[in-house]
Amino acid sequence: MRPPIGPRSCVVALLALATLADADTDEARWLLESSVAADSARAAEIYQARAAEAPDDFDARLGAAVALTQVMAIRSHGNLPLVDGLQDTEENRALWRELAPRALEHARAAHALRPSSVEAASALATSYMFHASSLGIIASILGGASGEYRTHVGRLIDLDPRFEDALGHAMMASFYLVAPWPIADDDDAREHYERAAALAPASVRNQYGLGVYWARDGDAARARRHFERAVEMPCTENTERLFCDWLKETSKTALAELESG
Repeated sequence: MRPPIGPRSCVVALLALATLADADTDEARWLLESSVAADSARAAEIYQARAAEAPDDFDARLGAAVALTQVMAIRSHGNLPLVDGLQDTEENRALWRELAPRALEHARAAHALRPSSVEAASALATSYMFHASSLGIIASILGGASGEYRTHVGRLIDLDPRFEDALGHAMMASFYLVAPWPIADDDDAREHYERAAALAPASVRNQYGLGVYWARDGDAARARRHFERAVEMPCTENTERLFCDWLKETSKTALAELESG
């Protein structure tokens, strides 16, 4: 016959469970520092399990949203605009349709729990960007996504315009650059790209964005200058580290195309 479980045994068991949970959370935090998609996916599993157990746990909700958006950012190169076209391939849109709704759910919950958190605002803006992109740019605009997108990104800028290498300005710039008429606005795109570069001059992503802008605008000299900086500069330790190699290689390809023609 098994002896009864006393109060001390219950306390020990609870402490053991808490230790395991803390170990999982520590592992998840470490995994988020990686630029490997599989590591972010594992972090997402840990945080999502934690959020299922404690829906009002801000750290679990935010961690799940960040981990899921990192998987999408790594696998689809941040969904950054190209000199000629977008990154909304069927493969990428399938990825976004799979992961973006979950990321958005967790990001909305994190923002509701802590509205003044710039980290939650960033996760919400980024996850919504992937969600809207999964619908296709025309369909998302017709469905009213442009207004909500600008609300989320505008909140991020208001909370901290320098956060993540001026991510808010970079996202707003990309929006105005690729949006269809009559929403597209080259002047607003340039203003936000230049603001991002002024706030975070060490960001490779911001130099790449300006290179894309000027290449699309037909100013090869200015485009070349920014693409050269993107190739030469080291990536920061912020979000752009997730697709640093892609930024470098794509900038090199853009330079070669500018030289040839």
